[in-house]
Amino acid sequence: MIVTMKKLDLLLYHKEKESFLEQLRELGVVHITEHQEVADSHLVQELTGVVHLTERVISALKKIQKEKELTLKAKDMGDPCELIRRFEQFESQKDKLLQDIAVLKKDRDLLEPWGNFDPLQVKKLQDTGVSLRLFIMPAKKFDTRDWSNTSLQIISRQEPSVYFVVVERGEKADFSDAEEVRLPESSLDALDKKIAGLKEELNTAEKSMVKMVNCISQLYRFHAEKTNLLRYEKARLSLTSQAQGKLLSLSGWFPQSIEKDLSIFLNKFSAWYELRDPRKGDDVPVQLQNRSFPSLFEPIAGLYSLPSYNEIDVVPFMAPFFAIFFGLCLGDVGYGLIITLGALFAGFKVSAKFKPVTKLGFYLGLTTTISGLLLNTFFGQAIFGGPGIEGFTIFPTGANYFATLSPQAIDGEQIFPAMNLALLLGAIQMLVGIAIQSKIRAKNMGFAGAIQPLCTMLMIFGGFVWFAHIDLLELGIGQFTVGPLQVGALLLAVPEIVGVAILSIGLVGFFLFNNIHKKMVIRPLTGIWDFYNFVTGILQTLLSYLRLFALGLASGLLGGAFNQIAFMFVTTDNGINLLSFGMIGTVLVLILGHSLNLALSAISAFVHPLRLTFVEFYSAIGFEGGSKPYVPFAKIKQ
Repeated sequence: MIVTMKKLDLLLYHKEKESFLEQLRELGVVHITEHQEVADSHLVQELTGVVHLTERVISALKKIQKEKELTLKAKDMGDPCELIRRFEQFESQKDKLLQDIAVLKKDRDLLEPWGNFDPLQVKKLQDTGVSLRLFIMPAKKFDTRDWSNTSLQIISRQEPSVYFVVVERGEKADFSDAEEVRLPESSLDALDKKIAGLKEELNTAEKSMVKMVNCISQLYRFHAEKTNLLRYEKARLSLTSQAQGKLLSLSGWFPQSIEKDLSIFLNKFSAWYELRDPRKGDDVPVQLQNRSFPSLFEPIAGLYSLPSYNEIDVVPFMAPFFAIFFGLCLGDVGYGLIITLGALFAGFKVSAKFKPVTKLGFYLGLTTTISGLLLNTFFGQAIFGGPGIEGFTIFPTGANYFATLSPQAIDGEQIFPAMNLALLLGAIQMLVGIAIQSKIRAKNMGFAGAIQPLCTMLMIFGGFVWFAHIDLLELGIGQFTVGPLQVGALLLAVPEIVGVAILSIGLVGFFLFNNIHKKMVIRPLTGIWDFYNFVTGILQTLLSYLRLFALGLASGLLGGAFNQIAFMFVTTDNGINLLSFGMIGTVLVLILGHSLNLALSAISAFVHPLRLTFVEFYSAIGFEGGSKPYVPFAKIKQ
């Protein structure tokens, strides 16, 4: 849910400024409204730069700590600003050394086929009129050409090329069919010495950076100090002078739940204040407040935008769909167990800050495991056998009880219940989104604003009932099933005349209440464009959800392919020999193949539900977003 906010408008006696700011910071509940002069302040800009730079250095040091698996030994290492400057210096030195080494290695790779020689000696020959030219030519061309009148020496053959040197006096011969190589300025030995010297400098710089890992705690304290100073400076500048400097004005936002405590606090000062509800046009900061399961998905929703204060918190509605979609995209019991158990194990190891991430991983792993069971796959291998299930299975029966979404071969035709489930979930999420849109409009425009989304839902339901009865385009809507769930039969159970009536009511309401701010006679005309977008968009939206089925199928097929490749190592004419030496290859292929499949499929299982949420679901809601987060003026403690 979105926390209810109230506005604070304050006039303060100027002599109480410092005391007021200090105590307001300790209270830590007011989100102060900043003015443009705050952003233009040189001190604010300077402090902001220091805070961001410190954050970057801390992040870089923590990365080094993780890579080197270092144990922190917290200690002060001098002035924090000097530490940051030195780290940037070492970092810049390291980057330059890596670039220089890469350039020298490239030169060395070019020089290596020609062997180790001193380029200075070659240049001395050129001063006497003898020139050496270096060429590379494809071996096929080189071997077919007549070189009897050319003074040359083959240096090396590295397929498919020949490296050779031509000795010339006077006029240069034409070798347009060969690639001429510039004469290097250093020998191999010289390049190797330079590279070794640069590597030694690089090692010294890296050791200096590693030593600085122990100052992470010191930099955290420095970061907190500068952040507090930055926040205080912003709050100070937000106090606008009034009445020739005798009064200072301040505006801000706070949660309605602490209104009483804030009033008690403000009454201690010589101040006039007003606590009021938000008005139309106010830029209200947003704070989300969700319990347990939905709260885990707030960072995911935050990747797009916070909802507008006049909207509702969509996280509780998005969370279950995202978890289900992730599970269907990955859809494997084995992969699900790895994620679930890995998240459980990590939950005991990580700090409290990262525990929500492990909890989120646990739920996503759980939905993957359940989906894998329904889809009948364990590391790409079928679990249960049954009618229409072909090939080897772990258990000979049980598919019709446990794996109701398992692909089946019926009368020579492959049936995929998961495809129908993806379409059904898409329709459900779309209807939920439209229902949320209706609630938002009712909140902001009154009941009249909610009519069009409600009528859209009536049109969808009535349309599907009618299409099922007339078998529109022979799509078989009346026979639509998802495993044992007879969705089409439920639609046919509604009389056709009822479906047509619901559709008709929805159409009338859609055209009469599409733009309630316009006159009634104009609305049917403006509704034509909305109706066109609705008709063309609904099919596109539903088909977008097929990616849930496609990704789950691709994950299972790729896992099955790795299984087939792996067991080729131990398959003989007499069957599978698990005691053969080929078992080593089988184990390696299984581990590497399924690790790769899990990594790729997990990325897809996260990205595509994200797209369905932010594009399809948010479009159905009419999501606007764009609010800034609620950040109260408070002191960071370390």
